[in-house]
Amino acid sequence: MFSGYYTIASGLITNQRTIETIGNNVDNSLTPGFRSERIVKSAFQKELQSRLDSNGTAILSASGKGAPLAVVGDSVTQFEPGAIKPTGRELDIAINGDGFFVVKGKDGQSYLTRNGAFDVDDQGYLELTGYGRVQGATGDIKVGTSAIDVTQDGVIRDEQGNQLGTLSIVQPADMNTLQRASNGMFTGGGNTPSAGFEIIQGSLEGSNVDMNYEITNLIAAQRDLQSCASALKIVDALDRKSAQIASV
Repeated sequence: MFSGYYTIASGLITNQRTIETIGNNVDNSLTPGFRSERIVKSAFQKELQSRLDSNGTAILSASGKGAPLAVVGDSVTQFEPGAIKPTGRELDIAINGDGFFVVKGKDGQSYLTRNGAFDVDDQGYLELTGYGRVQGATGDIKVGTSAIDVTQDGVIRDEQGNQLGTLSIVQPADMNTLQRASNGMFTGGGNTPSAGFEIIQGSLEGSNVDMNYEITNLIAAQRDLQSCASALKIVDALDRKSAQIASV
């Protein structure tokens, strides 16, 4: 009987994680450069399906035969690029191709992001508001003004043509080693300078969240969660009935 509880609990946890992940994707659907996340589900659905009778009623044996525990799925980041759209704002910068901007957080950690909605801080440095300063080839980039020109290879110049710095665009050696931080930021990756990119000034890359996909999967996860809850009631009823029989 306990194996039935374990299987159902695993399904509840997996589908709850799926719903939370979908919610995070939807919340960040308008965050520039955000990369959506997916939960790789376990075999819980197959286990539950194998225990359905012809009427669709869950049958969970008291002996708990079958797979006793489904493994909760892991999360996978989808790195497909989002659409690049013009904004006309000089400090909005998009990467077309491979690579990430580097932002040095206030905690000293270097973060990778595709979010190029930059600003100028009160000391004149290029920053991603709320996170930290944008990094160039030699560190922080001091621009002093929003009136800048950024070339396709990331060189930043002022209105007089003076070079202010060069954006550091890096490519992780292994995308699978990146660790997610908040709002589309990443850490790690064993990064090297990227060679396969083009900088587009006055534009932003959107998120790669597919709202149709997210809503469809949200409905499916909610139904699976309801199935788990129904199965839990059946197991609980069987457990109480077994206890009554045992007491006779």
